[in-house]
Amino acid sequence: MSPAQGAEALVVALDHAEGRAAAVGRGIADAAADLDSVARRLGGGAGPSGSANEGAVGWSGRAGAQARGRVGDAAAEARMVSSACLYLADVLRVEGSRLSRALIGWADDERVRPGGGDVTEVHDADLALSVRLRDAADSLAGYADAATVACIDLSGTTDDDPRAVAGLWHSLGPAERERLARDHPELGSVAGLSSATRDAINRTRLRRLMAAGSTPGLVALSDHLAEDPARHLLALHPDGRAVVASGDPDGADGVVTLIPGTGSSVESIDRTAERARAVCDAGVDPATGSCVSVSWQGFHAPDDVTAAAFSAAPARAHAQDLRTFAAGLDAVESMDGVDSPHTAVGYSYGSAVLGAAAADPRGLAADRMIHVGSPGATVDSVAEQWLDEGGTARPVGEHEVVGVASRWDPVPWWSSTGVLGARPGTEEFGGLGVDVTEPGSGPASTRGAHSAYFDRGTVSLAEIGRLVAGRD
Repeated sequence: MSPAQGAEALVVALDHAEGRAAAVGRGIADAAADLDSVARRLGGGAGPSGSANEGAVGWSGRAGAQARGRVGDAAAEARMVSSACLYLADVLRVEGSRLSRALIGWADDERVRPGGGDVTEVHDADLALSVRLRDAADSLAGYADAATVACIDLSGTTDDDPRAVAGLWHSLGPAERERLARDHPELGSVAGLSSATRDAINRTRLRRLMAAGSTPGLVALSDHLAEDPARHLLALHPDGRAVVASGDPDGADGVVTLIPGTGSSVESIDRTAERARAVCDAGVDPATGSCVSVSWQGFHAPDDVTAAAFSAAPARAHAQDLRTFAAGLDAVESMDGVDSPHTAVGYSYGSAVLGAAAADPRGLAADRMIHVGSPGATVDSVAEQWLDEGGTARPVGEHEVVGVASRWDPVPWWSSTGVLGARPGTEEFGGLGVDVTEPGSGPASTRGAHSAYFDRGTVSLAEIGRLVAGRD
């Protein structure tokens, strides 16, 4: 085997090991949550009406105490193993990627001048990876106990800056991460943590919320996650908001985040996910790269058109959450040294959310913002839109903000009122305008044009895919 072949084989092995470690860590976290539920049921006590613990009968006496203790110990062990596996996946993604690049660079040098490749960078990267792997091994061997680790104030230490969170979280060992996750169930919604870790924490939290009393939204979310184990729950808020990805976005070749419109909620997460997935499929050829789609239900969308048409308040209320989420994705993903493109797609009223997020002078971490069927972006001009490039803000370029609309869609006409700002892609607003009127359509299309943008086989989806791929 040549040096180049050996380097390529090791790169593939590192990628495979990272994926396996993340999958095992998430699976064991689920097992720990199951054991916690068993321990609670053994403890008895009726739960809230309709909850999983309603009418549960405890196991009293010494035998019951022993059973609860053993189940509790098993849950604690499972959490420790899960934490170590997720830590291992994070390390392999970052330090492993650095080693991969160093090996490929060395192999390229060897190909040009055999024996002349500089191994210094390879040795340094190998040492860094070895040190972090030893931390994981020590955790699995029980040398580090989360209960003895000093508690870190993640928010106070980082001032909730997603990029600072990403750096601090990556520097922590498995025991420190385990303690933080155990003491702060809201940690799964914190931007800057790896996606596999967020998913593991949030799934445990989802089970606990459902045990306390299921709601239609929680049931729909749980069913949606159960349909595909690859899905990642990246945020879960008690007020009914959630963010779900089709896979792990941290190592993807591209990410598409869809912000849905009026009437959307966690209960309709299946519809949002299908539309986001369609955009990914149209924009990235799976034979040449991977695309992860994100359903961003991180805001309370207006219930109906009337409520949406006369107020930008719902859009502005959680615009900062979208900005923080995007910055967190970018911070985690870029730690492996590869900058993969992120496209934010605001559909209908979601366009207003997207525009409000980019109106922050700190910028939105997206390579392109696509407004589909927009009634207005809460601002009047592309001059009021900013991009976040690795923590540095700059004004958007003319083609980095795109307006996609059909001439027969009545929703974009509302922008003429100015209530929700101007519409991207128009002469008034600026940016790139793309007409996706279906051939042969006419006035009768007004009823269905607004809901058909993401239908497979349409001109609109093909054009959106072309924009995601950067084929202007």
